[in-house]
Amino acid sequence: MAQSLEGGPPARAFHESAVVEDKMFVWGGGTSLDGPYRSRLDLFSVNILTEEWSSHKAHVRSPETPPPCWDAAATCTGNTIYTHGGRTSWSPFRVSDELYKLMVEEMRWRRVTTRRTKPAGRHGAAMCSVDGKLLLMGGYGLLASEKKHPQAEYKENTGSEGNGWNNELFE
Repeated sequence: MAQSLEGGPPARAFHESAVVEDKMFVWGGGTSLDGPYRSRLDLFSVNILTEEWSSHKAHVRSPETPPPCWDAAATCTGNTIYTHGGRTSWSPFRVSDELYKLMVEEMRWRRVTTRRTKPAGRHGAAMCSVDGKLLLMGGYGLLASEKKHPQAEYKENTGSEGNGWNNELFE
């Protein structure tokens, strides 16, 4: 049976979450309870052992923090949480192609830059960490068929008007 924990985040859908040690972190997502659908820009954690929620100031908008978005991919490795993409606007259709990390011990976000070509913007993708590498698969966004990334495995892209599902696998 589900239990509502006091002091938790406002209701939301398509949020991101990740577990580090005994805490589950929740951020982003969206809500339409009080009007039009809009993205959230907040960060909470719940201590899994004590069931106590905390709100964190680490999610103040800056170039180093993820934009308000929903349906981004997230994973963690050690004490660092990574998030990629997410939908940043309902109309017009906009998705992020950025990768960010939250250093949990410092409660500080940083934008991650890479030497490789970054994956196309998308939402609804899955991400995991294996042996210190981040793997990102699928999602819906701008079709990347014109951009052949050397580290991506291309399958079929489907969609219309320049948007669609993809089967890119990035390492």
